[in-house]
Amino acid sequence: MFLVEPHGGVLVERFSKDNLGKIQEMRKLIVSHEDIINAEQIAVGSFSPLEGFMGKEELESVLKDMRLPGGLVWPLPILLQIKDEKAKDLKVGKSFALCVEGEEDVYAVLHLDEIFNYDLDKIATEVFHTTEEAHPGVRKLMHNGNCFLGGKIDLVKRFPSSLKYFELTPKQTRLIFENKGWSRIVGFHTRNVVHRAHEFIQLEAFERLHCDGLFIHPLVGPKKSGDFNPDIICKCYDLMVSQFYPKGKVLLGAFQNYPRYSGPREAVFTAICRKNFGCSHFIVGRDHSGVGNYYQKDGAHKLFDELGYIGIKPIYFNEVHYCLKCDQYVESCSHSESNILQISGTQCREMFKKSKIPPAWFMREEISRMIISDINDGKEVFVE
Repeated sequence: MFLVEPHGGVLVERFSKDNLGKIQEMRKLIVSHEDIINAEQIAVGSFSPLEGFMGKEELESVLKDMRLPGGLVWPLPILLQIKDEKAKDLKVGKSFALCVEGEEDVYAVLHLDEIFNYDLDKIATEVFHTTEEAHPGVRKLMHNGNCFLGGKIDLVKRFPSSLKYFELTPKQTRLIFENKGWSRIVGFHTRNVVHRAHEFIQLEAFERLHCDGLFIHPLVGPKKSGDFNPDIICKCYDLMVSQFYPKGKVLLGAFQNYPRYSGPREAVFTAICRKNFGCSHFIVGRDHSGVGNYYQKDGAHKLFDELGYIGIKPIYFNEVHYCLKCDQYVESCSHSESNILQISGTQCREMFKKSKIPPAWFMREEISRMIISDINDGKEVFVE
């Protein structure tokens, strides 16, 4: 059995062949942490077939058709956005060293092919279904400038992280899957600590599809205030892999990326990324990658169906809940609503802050105690 092909057929790898002396002589361009993350993921192949930041033709094609100009499905713009004044003396055809504010390190080289402006309202409407700045994705878009730089990138250095051990590249995960003899692999995308509902979904998909392996792949990039810190997310999942999941059947990775809150488009994007990592199937929940009430709850499911097969098969789950009568998590059952138990994310966080252990039907006690212990030790469990 063989692994699925990367999106577009070839796994992109773009690492700088220039010596550091030459790179240090390039003009430096200060960009955001998120821009460096995008550059890294392009370079290691997570965003295959992209080899750089999009130009105007690619952007328009993605906005209009959710496809690259050649016809390959691609739902999200991957853009390098700067303010107009920073672009005034940049020249197409030159290469620039990408850095972040306050650091001397060069993380990537941009080979600038194009400088262009674009209507931000049009991008927001197509990608986020709104121009309201209450939406976190829109707010970021509107405040980052009206100028875009297109061009291929080469990676110089991966962004430092306390979780680099878990940040496997697509080339690495594919090698692991091949060595294990896996070809049917279901991927799971999350930005939360593991709870029993997610555990149910993961193992239900694994068993229902007769998979060889389960690839758990939480986001570990920048998040909004109140979210769980990436370190505790990976720490909890590491415990699950060692103690509770089927032995030898689960691989834990960490995805240095960030939530874009673009609902159905982002759901397809996250699936394509996991295809590049070698997954054949991908779990898609209700309101996948959504925020607030901007998207239909089943919008992601509908979009996958409209686009057709993209080389990775989505596995749909509706909202699951714990039923007292069934004594387990279910998608649906015949019992009355009085038997349905649920705890919101906000309620869960408040319980932890008060050192209260959530009920066992919601989260394994071992996970809850680990989280409370880290809070009591003064560790940053929640993003400030």
